[in-house]
Amino acid sequence: MTRTNNNNIEHSPSRTSSSSSSAIAQPSSTEPKDIINQNELTIQKLLLELQDDLKQTKECYNQSRDAWLSIQQQQQQQKSSTSPNENLNSQSIKSNVSQALTNVQNEIEMYKTALSKISQVRQLQIEITNVTKNHLDINRSHTTRRGLADLLSHMAYVLKIWYGSEHTGNCSNKGDIPPSLCGAIPAAPNHVCHVGDLIAGFVEGEDGDENWILAEVANVHANKTKYDIFDIDAEPGQGRYYNINKRHVIPLPQWRACPLTCPQALFPRRTIVLALYPQTSCFYKGIVESIPRVGKDSYSIIFEDSSYNSGYSPEFDVPQMFVVAYKDVKK
Repeated sequence: MTRTNNNNIEHSPSRTSSSSSSAIAQPSSTEPKDIINQNELTIQKLLLELQDDLKQTKECYNQSRDAWLSIQQQQQQQKSSTSPNENLNSQSIKSNVSQALTNVQNEIEMYKTALSKISQVRQLQIEITNVTKNHLDINRSHTTRRGLADLLSHMAYVLKIWYGSEHTGNCSNKGDIPPSLCGAIPAAPNHVCHVGDLIAGFVEGEDGDENWILAEVANVHANKTKYDIFDIDAEPGQGRYYNINKRHVIPLPQWRACPLTCPQALFPRRTIVLALYPQTSCFYKGIVESIPRVGKDSYSIIFEDSSYNSGYSPEFDVPQMFVVAYKDVKK
């Protein structure tokens, strides 16, 4: 692996990464800039509403807590009381329990409202990314390396997070197994990629070098054992297609694993992996130095790199979306 400048990853290998997603259905007369501006305004509005929702949620929580504490106190008083008005006290407790349940239901509804708005914000972010990506694909010759790297980083950020079963809320519970392509969980043996999927593909370049590159599935052969893939770093008008065997393809994660609820879906520290080298579109062999602590965190990866005296690069942050199990196809 060669690098032109160890101190500035801007001058690392010329391969540059982008991302692929289904295009957002928008009127043909609508400019990408207008769509992005409108979505950003909507996001700002939702975030302001969320601030108010969180205040109301806290008020609902306090009301629920106070109601249950009051009930507990009444129960204790009833046990120690010798008053003949036991029925009256029971009715009072029942009335307070009914009110407490209503408070809890209000609290739940507030949480649902807040979560719905958070989901809307994430969807708008994804739409911004898709519109930007489509615009960059059309105007690739005017796109900077930094612009593509930023887009890729944003796609990794908005990748949905797997928290666990909706019934248990925790995939560390017995019997609740994270799905394939969640974090470090590999694809199922019978997995078939779809057109448009982003993958790591092992290809031989025009110079004879073999690399794992970030690519997009362009076609799935009828026997489903071969794919036509498109190099996302191809120059405008000079698209580079490869026909490769399924065993030379590694599907990228479709979910980020939540470290708090699904720690088993993360690569452990010191695991050898293939990870996307920053500011490039090539996957290289590396070692996990530290793992994400919360859903938005990245792995810290040390890459094998002979251009450094130690033979290893400094630590680089790489999102979960671009860290996959190491695979030596030459064996």
